[in-house]
Amino acid sequence: MRSALDFGVLLVTIASLGGFPPQVQSAGPREHFVYQGRGECFFTPLNGTQLEIRLLHTWIWGRQDYVRFDSRVGEFQAVTPLGEPDAQYWNSLKDLLEIKRHEADSFCRHNYYNDIPFVHGRSVQPQVTIIPTDYDPSSLNTLLVCSVTGFYPSEIEIKWLRNGKEEGESKVATTDLMRNGDWTYQIHVMLETHLERGDLYACQVEHSSLNGTVITVQWDPQSDSARNKMWTGVVGVVLGLVFFLPGLVLFLKNKKGRGIPQPAGLIS
Repeated sequence: MRSALDFGVLLVTIASLGGFPPQVQSAGPREHFVYQGRGECFFTPLNGTQLEIRLLHTWIWGRQDYVRFDSRVGEFQAVTPLGEPDAQYWNSLKDLLEIKRHEADSFCRHNYYNDIPFVHGRSVQPQVTIIPTDYDPSSLNTLLVCSVTGFYPSEIEIKWLRNGKEEGESKVATTDLMRNGDWTYQIHVMLETHLERGDLYACQVEHSSLNGTVITVQWDPQSDSARNKMWTGVVGVVLGLVFFLPGLVLFLKNKKGRGIPQPAGLIS
């Protein structure tokens, strides 16, 4: 089993061999193209003391892999017909082939021991927040979003609880794990539920950075509902004053400008 959990995966770009493939050169210049080489080092623990190190070097043309070198195989292999001439030519270069066969040690193993202390020892605790949203006005259900951000490593367990019991998978949806670009991750877990008085919801997070403890963030729909009703009442009073006061002022001005009517019997 390849261990991205314990040892990580070192992804690097290695310089491509030679120029463009012969078929590409004969096709003439193109305005837009992608030609690149991608090297990946995989580290798999075999037992307590041994480590299997594998180099997979892939060449890409037009966003498609067309030839590769796998250290497990020990030679270049064509992925598509476009890669067959290159694979045959590079395999005929014995010095080049010998260099590639040693790169799993000279490149991957060397970088592993340089980088693994940072990768393996790094630990950042997640930040957890709950965001309610009325995503569908025609539905009686509410969508609760548990946002878990800024954590490392990537392995994490997130549960939605309702009154202390875990909610079923049919009510829960999870986004893909997203990289933040600073060696941390974020993920969002959504719960669709019908809010009822007295219910108490919680998002529970387990992560290696917490050293055996868990983060539990609670959300009480009743308190939020009451707060929303209070703000609705305040807004209603303010809007009422906005529309009522101009009418009252206009009424008083008109009344002040008119004479006081007299009873009919007092007119001479």
